[in-house]
Amino acid sequence: MTGIPTVTLILILFVIIILIFYLSNFVIFKKYSKDAVSDDSETKNRSSIFFKLSNAVLGIVIVTLILSSIISIFAINRVHSSTERLSVGFAHSAADLSEEAMIADLEDQVGDQLGEKMVYVNEIINSYLNDAFYLESFINDIYKHSERYNPVQVPDISMDMAGKLSLYKLLADKDVVYEGRVKDEAELIANIVKIFKPLKEVNPEYEDLYIGTEKGVLISYDDFAELGADAEGDDRFYEFRHRDWYRLAKNKGEITFISRYVDTFLQGSVTTCAIPFYDGMGNFAGCVGIDIHTDDLYSVLVNSNVSDNMEAYIVTPKGRILAYKNMNQDDPEMKFAGIDELINHLDDNAEEKTVLYTVEESEGTCYIGASYIKHTNWIFVVKAPKEAFTKAAAEIRSDIGDSVETVSENFDNAIRHVINNCLVIFAVLLLLTAVVVTIQSLDMIRPIRRLEEDVRKFSNGDLSHRTEVDTKDETGDLARTFNRMAASIQQYMETIRRAAVKEERIAAELSMAKNIQTSLLPSDFPAFPDRNDFGIYATMYPAKEVGGDFYDFFLVDDSHLAMVMADVSGKGVPASLYMAVTKTLIKTHTYVEDSPEKVFSYVNKVLCENNRDDMFVTAWLGILDLKTGLIKACNAGHEYPAIMLPDESFSLMMDKHSMPLGSMEGINFKQYEFMLTPGSKLFLYTDGVTEATNREEKLFGTGRMTEALNKVRDKAPEEILSFMKKSIGEFVGEAPQFDDFTMLCLKFNGDLQQEGNES
Repeated sequence: MTGIPTVTLILILFVIIILIFYLSNFVIFKKYSKDAVSDDSETKNRSSIFFKLSNAVLGIVIVTLILSSIISIFAINRVHSSTERLSVGFAHSAADLSEEAMIADLEDQVGDQLGEKMVYVNEIINSYLNDAFYLESFINDIYKHSERYNPVQVPDISMDMAGKLSLYKLLADKDVVYEGRVKDEAELIANIVKIFKPLKEVNPEYEDLYIGTEKGVLISYDDFAELGADAEGDDRFYEFRHRDWYRLAKNKGEITFISRYVDTFLQGSVTTCAIPFYDGMGNFAGCVGIDIHTDDLYSVLVNSNVSDNMEAYIVTPKGRILAYKNMNQDDPEMKFAGIDELINHLDDNAEEKTVLYTVEESEGTCYIGASYIKHTNWIFVVKAPKEAFTKAAAEIRSDIGDSVETVSENFDNAIRHVINNCLVIFAVLLLLTAVVVTIQSLDMIRPIRRLEEDVRKFSNGDLSHRTEVDTKDETGDLARTFNRMAASIQQYMETIRRAAVKEERIAAELSMAKNIQTSLLPSDFPAFPDRNDFGIYATMYPAKEVGGDFYDFFLVDDSHLAMVMADVSGKGVPASLYMAVTKTLIKTHTYVEDSPEKVFSYVNKVLCENNRDDMFVTAWLGILDLKTGLIKACNAGHEYPAIMLPDESFSLMMDKHSMPLGSMEGINFKQYEFMLTPGSKLFLYTDGVTEATNREEKLFGTGRMTEALNKVRDKAPEEILSFMKKSIGEFVGEAPQFDDFTMLCLKFNGDLQQEGNES
């Protein structure tokens, strides 16, 4: 059975059901919803109860009919399947068993082939690794016991060495001077020729053995001297330190294999095994390299002991094919198809794991076996086509398909007959269901329509309107609840109207108070556009309409700048009034006294005279000598200032604290001094900064504050305050602000600031 006729008939059935259902609902819904016409887009797009009820009932009927049809068709299919299995069961079993056996044999062959090759490949790679580790060990011994070795003279490269194994040196560039320590180190490590010679004799595939130092000397042992000696001028220098074999081994700090490449010096295709070495102090000193001709390495790995119907490859993780079966040296470079899927099958432990999977290609399914070659980033791949092993099973399965086709065609005709009968039954049941649902739905929605109209009149402003719906069901309960709610809303609206008038008056007064408070603080920036010896910026963010924080700065005379940062206890209008009085007292008396200690003593005395509400002010006052950078300061229970000297970071200055202003009569305030050098910055703030709290009830704190300051330590004062505001906002998130926070930043430029530069 192909299944195409059955699917077509089922689709036709669904189309008929959907058309009948939506056509009947559309007509009836339009007829009984014309009274609900409104310009409100939500009303026009709403869903009717009639539609929902019809949808539910008809949906149940449709699902029931479809499920019964599916069960019937499923039963018929089971009879068909049983007959089909009896007629061709033995043939299918034979084909399946044959194919399974062939596939299992194929998987075993691919796995065995890969396992045998990996043993052979790892033996070859390990032989190169052992030689490299031996060279590294010998170099380490030279550095560790240099007194045991005599200097070995290393001649310059020359044509006399052409065609015979020779030890010679090359310099990286003209800047390398072969004298002193460079020469001593080169002649010391040249003792490695004692190892180069026997390795070259035992391993003819080694094209070149060499050692390069970080100081720019390359000592090579090969028979290609004429390639370097024949060059002229700058070409006789060889900057090996920029080559991949040196650079990668140095960066990784371990033995490294470089994939096939054309060596510019040897003029041939080679792969390099490189290992770094270190001097007696543990510092990187250079790399030892072994060049292996690719014909002697890759060809042996992929050509030996590989079955005729399989292919072998060596690829890189980027898909470059280093070698494949029967590859010639002159073949162009190619990319391995499906490299991304291959890498996905090799997990993080791929160096210890062999993977086997199938891929679909144009010629059919292929089995891929792969494994990382130890100590390299190369992948050894074995590929075998499934078609060559399962051809006989495919022929058996084809014969079975021909015999089954006749049986399936007869069964399809029976299914079509059943579905046609079901369509007639469905149409009759749907028609009856639609009539019954329509009658019941109309009886339910009439009182709901009337209640909807009453609610619309009430929502349009007629608060005295009430509904007359009084049915003995849930709709009647809803109508009676609406009448009680309407009466309550009418009463509440009058109460809200009176409260709104009162709140508008209070809001206007608070807005005026906020404007007055803001006007008391310096807000025009730059504050002193004609002064280049300092720059200053300040901001205040009250928690309510008005707050108790304030800042101030002003020139006492041409060479003295006063700075104030203060926080009044409490919030709102009382704190704002107390702030205005305190600010005025501090500023006016600073013009009289040049000592912050005396200013605070006077202000404290005045505030304590009539302080019936026990309010107090924490404050910091500093007077900066703009010629010398000396600041005289006094801290009345306020936060520690943050200071940044040139080439240093912001940190808290743990100054001497006194009692807050207005808290007690006769307080002795402690004055102290400190210096600002040109380029220094001073950050003043209130406790609203450090006590800003997020939803987890964690404080912003001085740690986060200094960390944020140091991120913008080189910025202008206004940029620093802007960044601090942003940092606090990101930390607090959507948590409410319970306290004012105010900030001031000063940059002292001193006499070093030239006229016209930014403050």
